[in-house]
Amino acid sequence: MKKLIVTLFVTLLICAMQAQDFDQYFVDKTLRIDYLHIGNKEVENFEIKTFHAGGTWNGTHHFLEAPHRYGDVLFEAFDATTGQLIFSKSYSCLFNEYRTTERGIHEIGSFEESILMPFPKNKIKIVFTTYNRRLEPTQLYEGFFDPKQTPYQAFVKDYKIMNLHVGNTPDKALDILFIPDGYTKQDKKEMKYDMKRFADYILNCSPFKENADKINIRAIEGYSEESGITDPNNHIAKTTLLNSSYNVIDLDRYLMCLNVWQMNAVADDAPYDIIVIVANSSKYGGGGIYNFYCTVNNEGKYSDYVIVHELGHLLAGLGDEYYSSEVSTMDFYPSDVEPVEPNLTTLVNFESKWKDLVDTSTPI
Repeated sequence: MKKLIVTLFVTLLICAMQAQDFDQYFVDKTLRIDYLHIGNKEVENFEIKTFHAGGTWNGTHHFLEAPHRYGDVLFEAFDATTGQLIFSKSYSCLFNEYRTTERGIHEIGSFEESILMPFPKNKIKIVFTTYNRRLEPTQLYEGFFDPKQTPYQAFVKDYKIMNLHVGNTPDKALDILFIPDGYTKQDKKEMKYDMKRFADYILNCSPFKENADKINIRAIEGYSEESGITDPNNHIAKTTLLNSSYNVIDLDRYLMCLNVWQMNAVADDAPYDIIVIVANSSKYGGGGIYNFYCTVNNEGKYSDYVIVHELGHLLAGLGDEYYSSEVSTMDFYPSDVEPVEPNLTTLVNFESKWKDLVDTSTPI
């Protein structure tokens, strides 16, 4: 499995040789689209709220189409005149987990989401397509963004940035951004120590340590009104920078952020490809969603394990391999469909995955 993870990680870092010309379609800044993902088990909709733009485009300039469709959602941008696909991103989301819970059968949920792309020179068509567990697509939204006519808001720069490790320029590296939540200004010393500690956890683990020159790790210096994290099951409510909370989708240890627009607005101040929320709490918890974000609590003997585990979800689209822990989701993998997650198999198409890495004497 280690070889599989290394292969997936290297794939994320290598640029495509036949990529389209960035300068033909884009200028060097970022467009962020904030929208709501609304529905339940039976219905689903997208509602675009605001466009934001600013900074620079810190992602690759050469690898602009998603190399894998590991996520539950596929975002695509097309040149409105020629119909040419110029950017795509596959990702997963909290909404698709919510709709598989008991609550999601009957109650309508509304979840904030954001997508980032290079800022287009000309009018583009944007398309959102979702996939169910049977890998069947449903196009949920089609619209347009015209940089000359569509209103958008400029990025607001409010936060200082801490450089924890810089291996290369943002366009040639994986940029990891930590955002602290639940740290007050009185916790400043602890916050800075934790940011460095978690950076070291990543860089001391394979395959990250072998690729340190292709990785940048930074942290937002952001503070909360109150110290600690909201924990509904223990009747604890905190006002924090991102309002992260335990017991998301009715799972006690599931520590996630429901203020995703605020999370991305805070992150506007720094180059980033992925966001890691470090929550100031001694209670075990965390979560990771492919190409979305991940969380980890700062205290506890398993923090070094949890951060790398959640990065497996966030970076490589890996699925959980345990089944004994309590979960709130009920919609698991159909036995007659091969999961998109690269580390899992139902044996429907095991040949396309890591079967060649298994010793021939191993029973399957």
